[in-house]
Amino acid sequence: MTQRQVARRADVTQSTVSAAEAGDPKVSFDIRCRLAAACGHEVALRLFPIATVPLRDSGQLTLATAIAAESSPVWLARLEVPTGPGARQAADLLLERPDEVLDIEIERGFADVQAQLRAAGLKRASLSERESRPVRLVIAVPDTRTARERLAPHAELIERAFPAPSRHIWRAIRHGTPCGGDGILYVRARLAEAQRGPISSPAIYARRNRAPSDA
Repeated sequence: MTQRQVARRADVTQSTVSAAEAGDPKVSFDIRCRLAAACGHEVALRLFPIATVPLRDSGQLTLATAIAAESSPVWLARLEVPTGPGARQAADLLLERPDEVLDIEIERGFADVQAQLRAAGLKRASLSERESRPVRLVIAVPDTRTARERLAPHAELIERAFPAPSRHIWRAIRHGTPCGGDGILYVRARLAEAQRGPISSPAIYARRNRAPSDA
């Protein structure tokens, strides 16, 4: 279809069609919709998160520090690590060992499970681009009935995309062993409550002195 034919069907000038094809920002959204319709298509918008709420402002920090405090000294724990140079996104919590990185994303509630998992996956993908080590994606959630009920309808997706069980992930975190896969990590309330209080640095070095155990 020529520009002239599109212009006639959309009731605009040919120069407007040319400007739209060239990406001219002056062409209105309404005109673009008419041009798409003239070609037998429709315009659709999809929104994806490009920046996350800082942990310190969202209450997620409590869960992140609880996980970090439970981790073996083998892991280097860091909070709010940019996913790349100049990136507007940050990984909530990174646990790093010489041969593996755990990108732990904190989700205290689920408004749109698939969208939230997709956003976490994009963070991991960005980290993987600059990492030679495998980056495992771990979604950390409060171990509550509400959280489990919100995830239940997506059991098939989670089993396929996040096969590592919570107990296995906790064992890897506490014993300093490789996790080896992506998974959902359930954080019990008693761990989160024990970590309430101010955190002075985004890097976490102190851990509890206790024998490793499995959640």
